Amino acid sequence: MRTFVSIEIPDNIKNSIEKAIGELKLVLPHIKWVDKKNLHITLKFLGWVEDGKISGLTDSVTDIVKGFGTIKVGFAGFGMFPDEKHPRVIWVGITEGSDKLKELADKIEDKLSTEGYREEEREFSTHLTIGRIKEKIDAEALTGFIKKNENAGFGGFIAKNVSMMKSTLKRSGPVYEEVKQIQL
Repeated sequence: MRTFVSIEIPDNIKNSIEKAIGELKLVLPHIKWVDKKNLHITLKFLGWVEDGKISGLTDSVTDIVKGFGTIKVGFAGFGMFPDEKHPRVIWVGITEGSDKLKELADKIEDKLSTEGYREEEREFSTHLTIGRIKEKIDAEALTGFIKKNENAGFGGFIAKNVSMMKSTLKRSGPVYEEVKQIQL
């Protein structure tokens, strides 16, 4: 099954972000927006993992995050990857808890890579993906929106768990299911 490790976002923050996505849809209608129910912070994307290895993987993640402690996470502003001229991903910024999230993601990455799971090619960057750009867009309009809304806040919460997630790809988009919630 396709799997990833994430921190799930409370509904009040998802609702706030969904409202901003609604505004962005008016400016940029041809973007593949992340469905509200799928908004999350990815700590580690593992890709395809054999069903028989999920239990051992979950045990490893539990050992890694056990005792890490809660993380206060705050969301504000927007950005894009890789740059303004060639945007491929639109994201909401993480303004509080970024260092702790990176520390946790790096800890997961380091341990799982020693267990044979695929290593990330890029360094972890704390963000919450809200849209993926598949075709040419008006990059100036996107840049203008981001600059105009650089201080837009979406709230915060205390992350107490990480989640092992299963991703099933369907024509209508991915469907995410929590396999196990693990206390920090």
